[in-house]
Amino acid sequence: MEDAKTDVSMRARVEHALTELLPSGRTQIEDVARELAVSKRSLQRRLAEEGTSWLEVLNRSRERLARHYLGSTNLGVGEVSFLLGFEDPNSLFRAFQRWTGKTPEAWRANLRA
Repeated sequence: MEDAKTDVSMRARVEHALTELLPSGRTQIEDVARELAVSKRSLQRRLAEEGTSWLEVLNRSRERLARHYLGSTNLGVGEVSFLLGFEDPNSLFRAFQRWTGKTPEAWRANLRA
């Protein structure tokens, strides 16, 4: 079983953990480290070895989930923001514009058109 864990990249393990943890509001690196049974520093070091960082993986996971929620559900932006662990809907709005160049509502409307 231990060998199976090492075959999967730390980034993939963190993304999987975030998929489970974000909707419950657990968005901190300590939450993910605890879930993966590693120290915060080990998690950071392993991600750095893979050429990424905690913040990059968190943002990529949030973007992927935001696109999923907006594209395949009727959840409002406020609800999606909450599920992704943002402090308020404006934080999701700004992040989504950075990721896609569009507002969440415009992206959803474009997708459904």
